[in-house]
Amino acid sequence: MFGFNKPTFLGIDFGTSSIKAVELRVDEGKVVLNNYAEISLSAIDKGGDDAQGSYDARITTHLRALLDRLQPKSKRVYVAMPAFIGLVALAEFPKMSEKELQEAIQFEAHKYIPSPLDEVALSWEIVGETPVSSTDAGSSGRSRVEVLLVAALNKEVERYESYIRSVEYDMQLLELETFSIVRSVVDGDQGVFLLVDIGARATNLVLVENGLVKVSRNLDVGGRDVTRTLTEGLNISEDRAEALKKSDKDYLNAQGAKLIFPALEAIGAEIKRILSMHRTKHPDRPIDGIILSGGTAGLTGLAAYYTTLFNLPVTVGNPWKRIDYPRELEGAVDRMGTSFAVALGLALQGANRSIKKK
Repeated sequence: MFGFNKPTFLGIDFGTSSIKAVELRVDEGKVVLNNYAEISLSAIDKGGDDAQGSYDARITTHLRALLDRLQPKSKRVYVAMPAFIGLVALAEFPKMSEKELQEAIQFEAHKYIPSPLDEVALSWEIVGETPVSSTDAGSSGRSRVEVLLVAALNKEVERYESYIRSVEYDMQLLELETFSIVRSVVDGDQGVFLLVDIGARATNLVLVENGLVKVSRNLDVGGRDVTRTLTEGLNISEDRAEALKKSDKDYLNAQGAKLIFPALEAIGAEIKRILSMHRTKHPDRPIDGIILSGGTAGLTGLAAYYTTLFNLPVTVGNPWKRIDYPRELEGAVDRMGTSFAVALGLALQGANRSIKKK
């Protein structure tokens, strides 16, 4: 679309309802939108486990069609897997050397990861440090470090690698979408925030402190369940329900509203659990707010609904706030909202690295 002879970075988000791609470029130190595209996966019949090979082949076909439409200038790609495919856990260890910590993690990881370690790809990062008084029972007087463990089954990693190989692109990064969303929506913001990403099939709740992931939870409810409530409650078609989700109609807070949304109540219950856990463990670190993301984040009245429930500021995240784009695309960007947050976060990883090198 734009940006000849500028370095470009391609992010691809393999969602459950569509594949989205964003290409960014770096121009005089600024990150600029180069192009974007989306292809629906609604036509794919997933079938059972014995149909997996066919499903993977059709995913590859859709990916190739998406790239043909996008015509990216770079073949180096940053890729995200759905959050529910992997696992994110926070563990504490006594402060020790990196080598000792690596050995300790390998020894203790089975407590947090339900699969055999030889079947998973495991990475870790120190995300915090807690001083411990020598008077504490059982303490050696050493500080403790918070370590974020991230794991995904090898077979899932290999599956996404095969998608990229099949279209002859070069994968630069494969990560859980959790980290892509944080990078585009929260990264750089100081404070403690709960990011609630409502996808089509699942919801990812991420507690972020000063840009670092501290807690990640997945719920098996999402935008499809909200659509189902509208179709059944109002006796309308799915297409009509999807249109109403994007309208100005407030089904959550309007006087006399009769619809009950079990999915949004389940998400609210999990938000309450995470907030309570954080307040108990870290009473000195108050939650600064809740940030909504995903295709359902723009549902009219949702932010106000959760604001009333939790007495906290609730906003819809803006993954475009660090991106420059032509004025003629303002309407398209507004319509996309947070739905491209993952793809943007992926492309931002490459763009940010490029800027830091200069």
